[in-house]
Amino acid sequence: MKNLFTIFVSPEETFKRVRDKSKTAWLIPFILLIAISLVSIFLQMPVIEQTAKESLQVNGLADSATVDTVVAGAIIGAIVMAPLSIAAVTFIGALLYILLNLIVRGEAKYMQLVTMISYAALPGTLGGLITSIIIFATGAQSATEVSLSLAALVSDKSSMLYHLLLLVNPFSLWGLALYVVGAAVMMKRPRKTVGMWIIGTWLVFSLGSLLLV
Repeated sequence: MKNLFTIFVSPEETFKRVRDKSKTAWLIPFILLIAISLVSIFLQMPVIEQTAKESLQVNGLADSATVDTVVAGAIIGAIVMAPLSIAAVTFIGALLYILLNLIVRGEAKYMQLVTMISYAALPGTLGGLITSIIIFATGAQSATEVSLSLAALVSDKSSMLYHLLLLVNPFSLWGLALYVVGAAVMMKRPRKTVGMWIIGTWLVFSLGSLLLV
């Protein structure tokens, strides 16, 4: 449990501490990620329901039976997808880091990278929880009404600037920094070498996604 707190204030020491306990060290943060995600979904239930209803109205399917069925399906889908998406990011993501480990000639093992991802994903998940709390507290009608990124300063949510500033989220950037620190520790390679690949890949995919806007 101590590592769940120290990961935020002394990440390098924490990753070193869990590196040799990778067979079990991933489990607690992984469960916490799922729990936080489910709480976030619960807080966003009104928004999920409203989005589903608006989708039906746009398509001209607004009878009560259809609305109830689709809304229930949207809620169940969100609840089911939360743990599945976290599992995919953690275990499939670790495979991608294994590839990076080979490129930089690191010494990391698969479960060490699973552990690293489980801890490094905590800031981003906490950011999502804070966003959900604000949405719930303010009664926001859409998830886009609340943002912890610089995009909150832009009113036109369809603009390129808005989507660009969405990338400047302190919690996401905090998590990115933890990925760099954690990967360097697990792979036993210089932080600069590992960070070049991780940050470069993040920039390519993040900026590349803007072309789809």
